Amino acid sequence: MEDQNDGNFFGDDSSTNLIINYLPQNLTDEEFRSLFLSVGPIASSKIVRDKATNYSYGFGFVVYERAQDAQRAIETLSGLQLQNKRIKVALARPGGDQIKGANLYVRNLPVQWKETELNKLFDPYGKIIQSRVLIDLATGVSKRVGFVLYDTRDEAENAIKCLSGKTPDGCTEPIMIKFADDNTKKMKQQGPVQYVPIPNFAAPGPMRTQMNRFQRFNPMAGNFNGQGPGMAPNQQGGYTLFVYNIGFQATDRTLWQLISPFGTVQKVNVMLDHEKNQCKGYGFVTMTNYQEAQNAINCLNGHFYQGRVLQVSFKKSKPTAAAAAAGNLGQLILISDETKRRFQQV
Repeated sequence: MEDQNDGNFFGDDSSTNLIINYLPQNLTDEEFRSLFLSVGPIASSKIVRDKATNYSYGFGFVVYERAQDAQRAIETLSGLQLQNKRIKVALARPGGDQIKGANLYVRNLPVQWKETELNKLFDPYGKIIQSRVLIDLATGVSKRVGFVLYDTRDEAENAIKCLSGKTPDGCTEPIMIKFADDNTKKMKQQGPVQYVPIPNFAAPGPMRTQMNRFQRFNPMAGNFNGQGPGMAPNQQGGYTLFVYNIGFQATDRTLWQLISPFGTVQKVNVMLDHEKNQCKGYGFVTMTNYQEAQNAINCLNGHFYQGRVLQVSFKKSKPTAAAAAAGNLGQLILISDETKRRFQQV
């Protein structure tokens, strides 16, 4: 397995270097890069993979050009739900011998154990960066095999010394532990993680591969004015959606998370009730591409989100004064013609 931190990958300023854990297995490098570009300019990014098979180990690195963007990425993106994973974003440590080879391979786990039980067992021996219990995708049953990635190799060695060959509480046989570097083929046997729909939806609709993308939208940016002429591009070249019934606790970030899997998001604006300091239950999202905006409507309109039925449509543009006058004039002409016909019939 590749080292968790690559000294050649990082620059000298540790305040700009991030490690991202719990990445979905089928997340592409382009999607990964685009997600973090949404916060600010980055110098480099990579998902750590097996060099021979390109198998993702479930974590990656991003180096920002500015420390404030790195901090904002932690505040904004850590905890973000991506498919069936909730990612963790944190400052990465500089490279060094102490952090190499800190990944453990564990077997003979109880079949009912999840990451929670695994963490509880290994937590006393050091700082756990990431843990994983392998599941057979065909049956949904644990393979009784797991991995624990520690902060340092010393911590991993201590865990092996204290736990390997022992039968901890809740186990029926001794667990066997060794360093995971020679066991990457065991990880590959699990195969790719199946796609899991966006949380909080019932029957989320036929989301296509092209929708599983991320966007250059900064969730921390200010609001926008919400103007956009429906199905025609607005002055900024985007297509604005009206999203209703998103709940009173909705924020720009949660609305962004809702729409972003369908394509490139330019701007998000949740409408706020400033007296109650809460969302009014609706907001606007501007997307760059018309087809992606239409896909969002097709997949989300009428579906359940946070216990509510969403209403998603293109935002109707407000008529200009000239258009309103023309419409009124046309209405007067129609009335006049109808009046004439009535008089003619009499």
